[in-house]
Amino acid sequence: MRRVTLNGLLAVSFVALLLLSGCAGNEGGPERIELLARAPERGNWYPQEIVVERGRPVTIVVKNVDIATHSFYLPALGLDTGPLKPGETQEVTFTPEFAGEFLFLCAVWCSDYHMWERGYLRVE
Repeated sequence: MRRVTLNGLLAVSFVALLLLSGCAGNEGGPERIELLARAPERGNWYPQEIVVERGRPVTIVVKNVDIATHSFYLPALGLDTGPLKPGETQEVTFTPEFAGEFLFLCAVWCSDYHMWERGYLRVE
């Protein structure tokens, strides 16, 4: 009986150590957010507002689900995927260091309504 208790205690201690060190699961990895790129007349960015935590790593997975070429450009944080052709996906990973609201937009002329293809990243 004593041996089972000791083994159980060792197993619980090992799991606790893994959790505290960030080795179990994806708890310590970047938050992943999917962002769909579409021209404004076909739905615009989805979502148009992204909310993240200051100091926590983030990966934005930008998917062009449109028939035109797009790009994801967030000038305040120096993020730019470059052109994304229809069907292409690009990931950008960063750690926001300052709270605030930051404009992101498409930097490739994609339609007559291109100037309205914009969204906001809010860092809390």
